[in-house]
Amino acid sequence: MSISDPSSVSRRTFMRRTGLVTGAAIFGSPSPTPADSTQVDAPDDTSPMPRRVLGRTGVPVTTFTLGTAACGSLSPTKIAKLVNVAIDEGVGAVDTSERYQNSQEGVGLALGKRRDDVFLSTKVFANSIAEAEASLAKSFRMLKTDCIDLLYYHGLGNLNIEGAMDPDGVFTWLVRQKKAGKCRFLGVSSHNLPGRCQQFFETGEVDVALVALNFVDRHTYNFEQRVLPLAREHQVGVVAMKVFGGVTGMNYKKLAPAAMPDDTIASAFRYALSLPGVTTANIGAATVKEIRHNAAMARAFQPLADEELVGLLEQGKKMAADWGEHFGPVEERL
Repeated sequence: MSISDPSSVSRRTFMRRTGLVTGAAIFGSPSPTPADSTQVDAPDDTSPMPRRVLGRTGVPVTTFTLGTAACGSLSPTKIAKLVNVAIDEGVGAVDTSERYQNSQEGVGLALGKRRDDVFLSTKVFANSIAEAEASLAKSFRMLKTDCIDLLYYHGLGNLNIEGAMDPDGVFTWLVRQKKAGKCRFLGVSSHNLPGRCQQFFETGEVDVALVALNFVDRHTYNFEQRVLPLAREHQVGVVAMKVFGGVTGMNYKKLAPAAMPDDTIASAFRYALSLPGVTTANIGAATVKEIRHNAAMARAFQPLADEELVGLLEQGKKMAADWGEHFGPVEERL
């Protein structure tokens, strides 16, 4: 009997085994802070954006995080406008990277006096300390800040992590940056190779994990079962990315839409935020319309009912056969 085949078990058994249950338990965070389960019954343009506590950081973060990879090819001034629109909509978290073209410069232009209104995350994608130093220095320069709220060791599945935790390794260097006050919290991210996360969680230095979570890739990479329980065990906060599957080929310079049908977008958003331990959905946006649509979904969020989840996963299983290992391999290949 396979857990990945929801038709082989009863709904209730399936929900229990996969950890997807309805009700207050889906907001399971180690912190009892009331903001962790804030939801809005009658959303409107002025209603507050729901917040949940991001694991052991203790920080209440809005359930919609503005991702800026999708708008990175725009001019810095246009990116700044989008960031300001998001903040005006009540979005309190912005994610960027020095690899996202003009993204960091645009975010830096937007923040200014609004820096304290945003939980800011960026990333270091590096296989050496020299690369990491250059990346972080550029981030500080572009973002016009001297402290990042959350700094990710980015893309575990695409890095050479051998030796990363050695005294002269990149991850060890990042830990030192946190201790030096360059960032408040340290995270890791992974699109594939979910098995790589555990060793970093076990160091006790990881505060947040940014991982690919959607109802299609659950059948391929399955961070839901392979990583989320470990995150809860180590009180690591979880940020969901690739909620809509990501852009085709991960090519943000030429935005080809992901294969997720339009009529599943709202369900995909609800799926990610219904996963135990997930605090926020990091979703890229390249237009004001997209930002406002995502903000509206966050305000209107309701957890998936059992029947909805089972049907969604059945659909996802069929789609996964077409998507395949689109983020890279699932397992290490020698």
